[in-house]
Amino acid sequence: MNTANRFKKKNQHTAEISTASLPDIVFLLLFFFMVSATIKTKEEMITVEIPKAQALTKVDQKSLLREISIGLPKSSRYGSSPSIEAGGRIISLEELPQWGIEQREQLPEAQKDQMIILLRADEHVSMGLVSDVQEKLKEINARKILYRTLKETGS
Repeated sequence: MNTANRFKKKNQHTAEISTASLPDIVFLLLFFFMVSATIKTKEEMITVEIPKAQALTKVDQKSLLREISIGLPKSSRYGSSPSIEAGGRIISLEELPQWGIEQREQLPEAQKDQMIILLRADEHVSMGLVSDVQEKLKEINARKILYRTLKETGS
């Protein structure tokens, strides 16, 4: 008997996992998570009745926009006088410059001086508060301010 045949390795069979149904499983998992996921909507803390305007400007670079709302609180726990909402929280007039600096820091270096403040002011809020907000924004050199309005229908 030949010694080479005696030590010859026997063919070993490897177990294979069928991947034919893998795309179906991935699709079902994707579908399940899409259906079961909830999309959290932004809860506004103040009510804003937007005034109407005749001339409107559209902003192309939405990433530069930072929104501030001025209006009456929806809940009495936030008080009854007009309030400022920025970044999903009610802030005081004194906190506004710090908020603006934080928002500017989130922008890329080349766009820091191009930040646009979108001001949503209730049409029944006194212009004094809106003017105070503008003055606080000037302190941090945020001079690009747009006012959100609705297009006036019929003239």
